Amino acid sequence: MGIKLGSASIGSEDYTVAGVSINYFALDNLAVGTAYEYWFSGKPTVSKATLESTYYLPASEQLKPYFGLLYSHYFVEDNADIDAYGYRVGIAYINSPMFFSAGLRQEKYTSDRAIFSNEDATGEFMIGFSF
Repeated sequence: MGIKLGSASIGSEDYTVAGVSINYFALDNLAVGTAYEYWFSGKPTVSKATLESTYYLPASEQLKPYFGLLYSHYFVEDNADIDAYGYRVGIAYINSPMFFSAGLRQEKYTSDRAIFSNEDATGEFMIGFSF
């Protein structure tokens, strides 16, 4: 389980982002999960639901490089919803029950609407716990 708090930008709008994620190790080193984010303090308000799978390379007991695939659905206030797919890569430090990860994430939007035309990779940082 992870909790997200950060910021994001769409065009000239800056947002505060709060979210939660839940992942389950379906197989050794393979996690599947879902996440929800709420983007506020900008216009339009955005909610984002994500399905993801992440594979952690068994490099060492605590440091594990990872890569994953994801699908996101954006609910945009007073606008049509937008779908996206993408990937994430990075490294995780796992010392049960705590984990920390840092990496890059990139999404490709299936819409050409100007509000979601940015496809640059963005940094992601996560602090979480497992049980």
